[in-house]
Amino acid sequence: MPPRPLWLIKEDEITEEFLKGGRGPGGQKINKSNSKVQLTHRPTGIVVTCQFSRSQELNRKRAREILALKLEELENPDNCRTAVINQRKMMVKKNKSKKSKKKYAQVDEDRQAQRAKEEEQLSQIIDLDAELDMLIAKKDVQ
Repeated sequence: MPPRPLWLIKEDEITEEFLKGGRGPGGQKINKSNSKVQLTHRPTGIVVTCQFSRSQELNRKRAREILALKLEELENPDNCRTAVINQRKMMVKKNKSKKSKKKYAQVDEDRQAQRAKEEEQLSQIIDLDAELDMLIAKKDVQ
């Protein structure tokens, strides 16, 4: 997996605003404090808002990471971190479906083997019945 993008975003390209939370969990304190961070990357127009924690500094750090990931995705969409993560998720999903299909295929094979075994036993019984009829017919002739 590619490492997290560590290249620095130039400070003069970012507009940083601190807003009041207003929505979501957190009670009264989050509605009063300016802990929500909104970063705008001026050249691309990408806006990132983060209100993950009550700490303004943690929200600022996380918003910068998200902005760096989005810029990396915009610059290199095939080899960026999010693309690799999504590919791995798809592989896991495919493997799960293959595993479940294999499981049901095995159950179906077991059923077919059981039916074949029962049919073989039934044919043996029918053959024995025919042999008994022949023996009874011989006994009656004598």
